Amino acid sequence: MEPDKKQQLVETALSLFYRHGVHAVGINQILEQSAVAKKTLYHHFVSKDELLLATLELRHQRFYQWLEHQFNTSENISPVDQLFDALGFWFEGKAKPLGPFFGCYFQNCAAEYHGPDNTVLQLCAQHKRKVRDLVNTQLQSCQLSEETQSLLLDGLMLLKEGAISMALVHADATVAQHAKQQARLLMQALR
Repeated sequence: MEPDKKQQLVETALSLFYRHGVHAVGINQILEQSAVAKKTLYHHFVSKDELLLATLELRHQRFYQWLEHQFNTSENISPVDQLFDALGFWFEGKAKPLGPFFGCYFQNCAAEYHGPDNTVLQLCAQHKRKVRDLVNTQLQSCQLSEETQSLLLDGLMLLKEGAISMALVHADATVAQHAKQQARLLMQALR
């Protein structure tokens, strides 16, 4: 029963932090919504920051598995199109494993924490590197030179991050399609 309580705490904290921001959500709000006792919370997590780290791990797993699945289920489509089609699906709130779209959880958390030695920032950067590696693996099917693939990957990551920010700020899911058009132009220019 205890592992369920721990999972319940992480799920609730992730939902609240993602929707409202880490600093805007207090421990009492998490306890109230999760229906878990304070003693149980502190049995599993010594601090709010430790709970935040658990939410980052959970969100990374969900996002990575979801994106990997998007790449694996779309056949006969370029990885560039797959990436931005997946983002559009997410921006529209149709990516069920990710829930409603409130921007990038890692961008949001990174904006609230500072300093190169900060564990939150390190986990956010690690997530971005792993997603980058996943996209890079998918790009191998394009049979580009190593240099061209590296340049394309850099551009795609910038377009991806920008599209996520713009979709949030402008509440506009069509940003993904605009980013896809720009990514196609970049790919054509590099070939």
